[in-house]
Amino acid sequence: MKLIIAEKKELAEAIVAAIPGEKKYNGSSIIIGDYIACWIYGHILTHKEPEEIDPSLKKWKLDTLPIYFSKWDKKILPYRKDLFNTVKDLIHSNEITEIIHAGDADSEGQYLVDELLEYCSNKKPVKRLMVNDNTLGGVQKAFSKIEDNSKYTALGKSAEARAIADMIVGFSLSRFYSIINNAKLSIGRVQTPTMALVVNRDNEIKNHIKEKYYNLYLKTNINDIDIDLRYSSKERIMDKSIYEEFINNVGDKTSNLLITKKENYRATPLPYNLSDLESDAATLFKYSAKKTMDITQNLRDKYKAITYNRSDCRYLSEEHFKEAPKLIPLVAEKLNFTATFDFNEKSRCFNDKYVTAHHGIIPTGAGDFEQFSQEEKNIYKLIAERYLIQFLEKVKIEKTEAKVEINEAIFKKSSIKILEPGYTKYFKVLEDDNENDEEIEEKKENNLSKIPGGEYQIKINDSNFFIEEKETTAKKPYTEATLIKDLNNIAKYVKDPEIRELLKSKDKDKKDVNGSIGTTATIPGILEGLIEKGFLLRKEEKIISTDLANEYLKILPDSLKTPDSTALWWSIQEKIARGEAKLEDLTLSVLEDVKTIINSEHKTISSEFSTVKQEKEVIGVCPKCGEPIYEGEKNFYCNGYKSGCDFKLWKKIKVFNQKEVTITKQDAKTLLNKGTILITGLTNKAGKKYKANFKLEINDKYVNLSLDSFVN
Repeated sequence: MKLIIAEKKELAEAIVAAIPGEKKYNGSSIIIGDYIACWIYGHILTHKEPEEIDPSLKKWKLDTLPIYFSKWDKKILPYRKDLFNTVKDLIHSNEITEIIHAGDADSEGQYLVDELLEYCSNKKPVKRLMVNDNTLGGVQKAFSKIEDNSKYTALGKSAEARAIADMIVGFSLSRFYSIINNAKLSIGRVQTPTMALVVNRDNEIKNHIKEKYYNLYLKTNINDIDIDLRYSSKERIMDKSIYEEFINNVGDKTSNLLITKKENYRATPLPYNLSDLESDAATLFKYSAKKTMDITQNLRDKYKAITYNRSDCRYLSEEHFKEAPKLIPLVAEKLNFTATFDFNEKSRCFNDKYVTAHHGIIPTGAGDFEQFSQEEKNIYKLIAERYLIQFLEKVKIEKTEAKVEINEAIFKKSSIKILEPGYTKYFKVLEDDNENDEEIEEKKENNLSKIPGGEYQIKINDSNFFIEEKETTAKKPYTEATLIKDLNNIAKYVKDPEIRELLKSKDKDKKDVNGSIGTTATIPGILEGLIEKGFLLRKEEKIISTDLANEYLKILPDSLKTPDSTALWWSIQEKIARGEAKLEDLTLSVLEDVKTIINSEHKTISSEFSTVKQEKEVIGVCPKCGEPIYEGEKNFYCNGYKSGCDFKLWKKIKVFNQKEVTITKQDAKTLLNKGTILITGLTNKAGKKYKANFKLEINDKYVNLSLDSFVN
């Protein structure tokens, strides 16, 4: 028999539906013909914590950093143990002669099944079934293209390399910054740039200085209808006299004003992916990203009411379009919704080219809507309505534009009139909340729509102009919705053009993001983590940074605050996926970067943010100011350094014509408590070994060891 290992239960069921025969459920597997299909619900294994591999790492110490293992051992997730045993028994069953890998059609999906097969020491042949469309036709198409899994193992290694690199950074630098700052701090490839986004936005708002700027308008009357046309400037005019001079030089003249009208249909909004669903749910219902993801998980697992909920794609396949006439009536009935649906015209969302490892989130037709909680109903309705509008009438608009040239200056005005409301008769679709007032105004209907298209002669003099004075406004604080959108397009904040293009290249196969960090599945947890750790907080609908986050960001190197590492890692991951590089090419490169950070000079955060007051071991008392002496990475330093005490006893120090000797923690304790230490293994000019007592010598800022006496 052949064993199919699917990443998710619904994928296993979709695969089984494409195999002829009677299906029989047997716990966490389905038997049909010569096939047994099972599922693993994502990762069934996880990497061990550092202290599980090396118990000495349980205590956080600088001399154990950075943390790296040439082989980072794995363990079974505790809550997946029964599932693991089921799948392991099937892999080792004598009935099974071949295994079909049916993880998601991306690097992570490849990795999570490959690692399971490796962990179970599988020796049986493995084929790869790449399914990115769970419809019957989509699965059948995938079966016709089944290949040997060895062709794709490098793809999985690229994901594993990224996972290990994330651990090297996270474990090593979280410990490092916590130790040197005497506080519980953390670092993450995605977490830290996310924190930086919010801190930078808040500082922009805090430091914003209002500036006056000016708009120039031409007012005229056509067919007894007053209209105002605005001067079209590429940049804001901050000097009012520029416009005043323009008006003074106009004189009396006649100009031709052109009005054009164009009818068009607005593009129908695409089905949701998780990020956009989280964004709209935050705006409409004030749900956190984590809450929305949890609700969708319930809708999927408990009720089977929606398709895969953690999708990063908003497009659907051609097969979905074919299946719609059967599905739409089921969904409409649940919502008690009646309308005329058009199954002949294909919405732009149905495009195989843009379907990735997943597709847009849509209803399945299953689940009893009346059994849903109110929160579940809210989210289900958003998903269902966005799917239904793909088959409803489009919104028809008429765009009217007016344009006139005066002394080489262009004045414009536009108006958009709704001719046919289409799907908006039934459902409201949120507008982009990043638009400014002028962009919003241009999308509204005004008097210009009442004027027929054509060319009109207008008489102009200086009385036809007026200057509007405005003030610049600060950016708005982040909401969960706008922060998620910026994380999906963070490349726009990257200054280095090469890094910016790398980030965009990472998302080249995704239609809905453009230079992102994190994934739809990880972002909710990252936001909650930043809040739990005290870096961010929710204030009404806003996400704002804390004093701790601002203080912390000041001491971090740019390489940790920006999304650059995501871009640079990705370029190596791509080579790994193509077989042009090895896993270690990324992990060892990241290890060197971490070493560089650790070995650099570092500032520390203010002591008011310290949360670990006295866990450090006191080495002795400072001979200069009486404060405690603690052990640092390269020296023994005085706790009074913030008050100006500069006592430092270096661990590597030159003494009495010797190149260098090492001062251990015990040496430092002895020196500070007794005043002298015995140093052995010294060499004189004749090459003979000797030992001697040395004492502390403090000269202004410098702490040295001076010879006290020779010892026979």
